[in-house]
Amino acid sequence: MDSYKTMNDFIREQRSAKEITALPLKDIRIIDLATVVAAPFAATLMSDFGAEVIKVESPKAPDALRRWGVLEQGVQPFWAVFARNKFPITINLKSPDGRKIFLNLVEKSDVLIENMRPGTMERLGFDVEKLLAVNPGLVISRVSGYGQTGPYSSKPGFGTLAEGFSGFTYLNAQPGGVPTNAPLALADFIAGMHLAFAIMMALRGQVRGKSGGGEIDISLYEPMFGLFGADFLTYVQTGEIPQPQGNELSYVAPRNNYLTKDGRWVTLSGATQKPFERLMEITGHPEMNNDSRYKSNDERIKKENRRVINQVISDWVASKNLDEILEICDRHGITVGPICSMADIYKDVHYKERESYVEVEDPFHKTLLKIPNVPFRYSNAPGRIRFPGLPYGSANEVILHDLLEYSLEEIEKFKKSGAI
Repeated sequence: MDSYKTMNDFIREQRSAKEITALPLKDIRIIDLATVVAAPFAATLMSDFGAEVIKVESPKAPDALRRWGVLEQGVQPFWAVFARNKFPITINLKSPDGRKIFLNLVEKSDVLIENMRPGTMERLGFDVEKLLAVNPGLVISRVSGYGQTGPYSSKPGFGTLAEGFSGFTYLNAQPGGVPTNAPLALADFIAGMHLAFAIMMALRGQVRGKSGGGEIDISLYEPMFGLFGADFLTYVQTGEIPQPQGNELSYVAPRNNYLTKDGRWVTLSGATQKPFERLMEITGHPEMNNDSRYKSNDERIKKENRRVINQVISDWVASKNLDEILEICDRHGITVGPICSMADIYKDVHYKERESYVEVEDPFHKTLLKIPNVPFRYSNAPGRIRFPGLPYGSANEVILHDLLEYSLEEIEKFKKSGAI
């Protein structure tokens, strides 16, 4: 932060940075009115490629993500990572001045992202028709647990509930075991990625303030449910309910996790015929390649055949250290890989050389943070994490003064009235 006199200086420089002009979404402005994970994640992905994201929070209640897992030195890890490249402002949508500010911002934006319970925006006076009257080019993106329609639409929705409702949690278990929740906000992130795609599609025919606006309705459960389409179709066609397979898959074998001699875990997938045959050779069981029970994937997925295959692989992996397993399998074209902890990832040479994580300056804490990089590369305009999530309301003055053209006196009045 030494090169900046104030946070305002930092934000102004970031809004006008030359590097943004080369990014494909440089002319897109997004109002991120949502909270926590799913809907804001769509804006995060777009911000990596130049979209200007104005993060709106209530002046009475910061986004809960700021309080998740705060470290001793004050760094907010979830906020730093998932609110990156965003400019935080505060607006009280129940205040007359706050509503005025919000509609002024709507007029100058391309996308609005919100995840309030269906009906809340309408009760606040911001129904779709009114927003489109202010800006006919506004893409209104709405995320909720169960969607804007249907008998469950009014229910509160969270990612964990969506994972259960989608069929994921039922299948995410050992056979006969307890259904297991994902160790991250899985439904939220998947919904956010789907939303980013939907917004990009909508923007193809949109012109700010003129035409092409409309409403995107996305639930938390449907993107997850869509990933289990084959399981759903199987049930409808056969009447058989797909059951949990643990670390395996019902439709391919082998596919499982195995423990090495030195106490490490590897994950292996060898369902295609030739790799499977090579695997049986290196495990010391070439005779299995001439056995009709293992000559095709259709035969291998049968319960008893699967059990024998798993025992053979498990015994072989348990006889060797991780490095030996990886070297032998790489040499023979067997698809196996280590199951990594965060410590393993931090030390891994591939992560480092590919820059799968990057070092980003935190201008508020005056420190460097290592966070996952933009998850894909575009050769013509590679995305970039320019800065981590910024302090609460830190962009108020810059956005209201520079973009919305309120005077400093008006901004001070808004502060005193509680509008921001």
